[in-house]
Amino acid sequence: MKYLKGLDTLRALAALIVVWSHIELIKEQHNVFRTDFMLFPDAHFSVTLFFVLSGFLITYLLIQEIDKHKTIFLKKFYIRRILRIWPLYYLIIFLSFFLFSADIPRRTIILCLTIFPNVPPALNSSWPNSPQIWSLGVEEQFYLFWPFAVLFFLRKGFIKYCSLFIIFFTFFPHLFNYINEHTFHHEKLYSFVQKFFHQTKFNCMAYGGLLGFLLAKKNPFIRIFQNKIISIISIVIPISAWFINVRFGTFSDEIYALMFGFTILSVVLNPFFDVDNPLTKFLGKISYGLYMYHWMIILLVIKLTYPLINHSMYNIFVYILSFGLTILVSWISYISYEKFFLNMKKT
Repeated sequence: MKYLKGLDTLRALAALIVVWSHIELIKEQHNVFRTDFMLFPDAHFSVTLFFVLSGFLITYLLIQEIDKHKTIFLKKFYIRRILRIWPLYYLIIFLSFFLFSADIPRRTIILCLTIFPNVPPALNSSWPNSPQIWSLGVEEQFYLFWPFAVLFFLRKGFIKYCSLFIIFFTFFPHLFNYINEHTFHHEKLYSFVQKFFHQTKFNCMAYGGLLGFLLAKKNPFIRIFQNKIISIISIVIPISAWFINVRFGTFSDEIYALMFGFTILSVVLNPFFDVDNPLTKFLGKISYGLYMYHWMIILLVIKLTYPLINHSMYNIFVYILSFGLTILVSWISYISYEKFFLNMKKT
């Protein structure tokens, strides 16, 4: 596969913003004063970016495989996804369970040990000390059906049917809740659907998939992102809106996904500039670890530094230790644990 430039930098940016945002969230949860920043991007939209990136890359690879072999090797596809996601996922569950004692409902344990960690948040629960694992459930569920969807879309007309898929999952929760409000009047069901689809954004992943298809097929539409001015606009506007925390109401995720998709095409296609550098490529490579380890590390840092809470340098200690240890642990994990399983993908 041809290396797609810029994706590691976008992964690094999304992961670092998650860490930054969660430092302040965990501080607040432990009654530690928040730090007011002039710019403070929402970590939720980092996950939106991850979703679009995942859908984009996985579909690009699937289309290339189909063009080369006229089929998708499903067994190989699922083994590769399992080897990338599960080893670290289950390690985090194990560590967070045994390092931090917590009373976890049996239902939550079962859901998180399967591929449904995105369900407990919709039921007002989560995996203690690593609640961010919910997004892995969304990706796993998407990967479960997406190869079949790609094959179906290709037979029927990819752009048309992928667009219908995106539209359906964008408006379905709103339609469902409208029907519920006027017929069933089921408050718990309303609450579940609202919370579940607030996080489970198959539409954002499919939108990334649509762009991955356009790139793989060299669709004329993507040429506009080779224009320097359009590329700059497609990068600056989404990132600026994200950093100043602009919201777009009910469809904020979808609008950010749309903008992030244009950002992805711009960094991949534009020949005038390269957003990659050795540091961001390194951080992008370990971004899965950054995302998975950071919550536990921030918890440990805040607990260990709590006696220094009145020190004038307290916030600096917390940030340096949180980022430094998260990067260090993620790197060690990547080279000594994750890479073992990644190498198995090549066999």
